[in-house]
Amino acid sequence: MKTDLTPYQICEAANVLFLEKGFDKVSMTEIAAKASVDEADLYTCFGNKQDIILFLYQRINADWQLYVNEISETKLAGRFELAMNAKVALMEPYADVLGNMMGMLLKNPKIGVHAPRTSHLRAMGLQIMHKLIDGAEDSASLKKKIAQLPSMLYLMHWSILFLHIQTGDKEKTSASIKLMAKMLKKANNLSFFLPLFPFLNDISDWADKLVNETAQHNHSVDREILKIIFNNRKTSEADKACLENKCATCMNLHEAKINYFTSQNQPIHFILPAFPAKSPNHEKVLGTVPDLGEEIALTTLEDLCKEIKSVYPAGARITICSDGRIFSELVGVTDEQVTNYVKGIKKSIEKLKLKFVSIVNLEDLMEGISFDELRTKVLSTYSEPLDELSSRLKTNSEFKSLFNGIHRFITDDRKVLDAGKSTNKIKEESKLIALKVIQHSNAWTRFLIHVYPEAMRLSIHPYSSHSDKIGIKLTKALDNWLTPWHGVIVLEKEGYVLMKKNEAEEKGARLIKHGGQPWYYTLIPE
Repeated sequence: MKTDLTPYQICEAANVLFLEKGFDKVSMTEIAAKASVDEADLYTCFGNKQDIILFLYQRINADWQLYVNEISETKLAGRFELAMNAKVALMEPYADVLGNMMGMLLKNPKIGVHAPRTSHLRAMGLQIMHKLIDGAEDSASLKKKIAQLPSMLYLMHWSILFLHIQTGDKEKTSASIKLMAKMLKKANNLSFFLPLFPFLNDISDWADKLVNETAQHNHSVDREILKIIFNNRKTSEADKACLENKCATCMNLHEAKINYFTSQNQPIHFILPAFPAKSPNHEKVLGTVPDLGEEIALTTLEDLCKEIKSVYPAGARITICSDGRIFSELVGVTDEQVTNYVKGIKKSIEKLKLKFVSIVNLEDLMEGISFDELRTKVLSTYSEPLDELSSRLKTNSEFKSLFNGIHRFITDDRKVLDAGKSTNKIKEESKLIALKVIQHSNAWTRFLIHVYPEAMRLSIHPYSSHSDKIGIKLTKALDNWLTPWHGVIVLEKEGYVLMKKNEAEEKGARLIKHGGQPWYYTLIPE
């Protein structure tokens, strides 16, 4: 059994039983049998039935956060309406189960919507409301006039969800969402007059106290952890000021997930889709297996965890989720090369005696008879239509930046792999490949959210500082988009830098081998 998928499997089986028999009448033994897992595996994942419900909450919120991040609507009322329709759709498969548990959702001291253990979920909900507000071009005046606007929107969101869970009436739910959106639109149009109604601020203060009471004793530790992460962050040049000033919006985006772990004194869990396989472009890399570049990157990740441990004793761990299987055929590498590369990474982890970094591959997370079957399962379940991604290029500047970076890399590789084609033809063909790479990568991300719903998401790509994905620096490099599997390490007097192999050779760098394997280049005289 693939243990990393077991929580998802158990959650689905438990929900079937909760609907059939009621939450109180279902035993953990029955859940194990329904999920086809050993009872010992069940208790490894969940200590009790309440933990399973918390996992369900987390999954729904993680999917919702992904959706909200991609909303291109620029008006607050429209953004709120789209977000609420998405949340209702995500909850719909579990509406009957949650409806039967309404009393527990409201009052249970362990997993109720106001319980201490669900504080991180409330914080995540507030973070999503901040995202809706900050992404709206018409929200500035409303934010100034109504204190604690995110808390008020969060309460509105819960009132709609409880209505839907209680009635199951989709038409009433849709009408209530439209009514709330209409109220938001009118409030914004009349924002000039809002100071004349001070009771609105009283209501917003009450809303904030009701939903935003996360553990204060962890607040300072959470911020220290975030500062360490941000010091290792990879962003665009435009975001430098944001990072230097320790922007409050940046902090709010990620503090909820940090608090999930610190409130339970657990190691912070990061996932990093990365380390797929060496580029097939021989002008960029030394070969098909890991070299000094990968070892520096792995050590960098280990050092990040050690630094977090210095301010938070429970520490942190990073699971590298190799994405080579997912788009190997798109970038011109074989499954055998992916297998050998990941084996090499595991050997490096063992050789370097890393305690906090590990790597998994697709076959470690899902069962199947072939790599093609596993790929098909992920892509058919989690990928978006290409035309939707193509449309997003016209409306989302961050998405366009990501596309341009990947398109450039694909074009560079294709110039070598398809040497007989013209540059213009290669550039045009690479556009579709780049879009498919993003499609496959996003499907992998969605799959990983179901496997690791509570984990913090790191990325090898530079992202806006206000993104939910945190771009992380693996090595010093000439290019912000360059990674160890697209370049080589070159030693200079001032230190090392990552660059393409042909750039190193143009500089006259000398190749150094380690154990008979090409390992790095040096510009330091012998």
